[in-house]
Amino acid sequence: MPTIKELRLRIKSLQNTSKITSAMKMVSAARLRRAQDAYNRNKPYAQKMQELLEQVTASFQDLDHPLMKVREVNRVRYIVVASDRGLCGGFNNNLLRYFLRNLPKGKVSDALGIGRRAKDYVARNKLAAKASEVINSNVPTYANAQAIADNAVEAFVSGEVDAVYLVYNRYNSVLSQTPVELQMLPFSKPAKAKDTKGEKPKGAATGYRLDYIVEPGPAEVFAELLPKLVTIQVLRGLLENAVGEHTARMTAMDAATKNTKDLIGSLTLKMNRARQAAITKELIEIVSGAEALNG
Repeated sequence: MPTIKELRLRIKSLQNTSKITSAMKMVSAARLRRAQDAYNRNKPYAQKMQELLEQVTASFQDLDHPLMKVREVNRVRYIVVASDRGLCGGFNNNLLRYFLRNLPKGKVSDALGIGRRAKDYVARNKLAAKASEVINSNVPTYANAQAIADNAVEAFVSGEVDAVYLVYNRYNSVLSQTPVELQMLPFSKPAKAKDTKGEKPKGAATGYRLDYIVEPGPAEVFAELLPKLVTIQVLRGLLENAVGEHTARMTAMDAATKNTKDLIGSLTLKMNRARQAAITKELIEIVSGAEALNG
């Protein structure tokens, strides 16, 4: 049985841990608010741009653009978005297991890891793309998204890869983040995403056709807008992943704080029992000694 001194040291260590996890929870809550604000500002624009391009594309069936060229898929590139740090429960592990489980059989695949956890994972599994870059996924910016999108567009147009997918955690609620796989290239009508439940993402086009007059012309407009759509899709994935990461870390730190408090209570009870046992033992020894002297 641990001594009173050992129990006191354990309680002190747990109290320090509780302070750290509580502080990390508050930091994650503050970062979560900023990430949610950025995501909410971007979400309506991304949805409307996706819907508009899908509807306009449906109206111009003969439209030809390099990013819309469908060819036999022999080589696939994945852009895998995870976090730079851990301590966020199963947030990263669930995503990375989902990614590895859904790799197409019989095809050559590589991956661009965004965030240290994703980068290390694809490197360990020998899937790292040649052009992999270290980008801080905790602070997603349009410049970060554009660098990733430019890399994907260049690889697709040059024929280095035949399809590009974005893999990230979709934010559902404070307690739920779902790994999702979104096909970015080639651009299709409509672009579809699949997740573990097989659900279609919110805001996807319904497939109806409208007549548009495009100036100066569909080819010129799409040459400008399609690369931007890829960038917007990447940015949305980065922002949504950041929201999910901070939510998962906040939840994990809250659970850790509650667990440490429960352990402190349990160890305090053990320490008090040990103290009572020690005091009782001393009293018995004193009484025994006094009776021995009197006898």
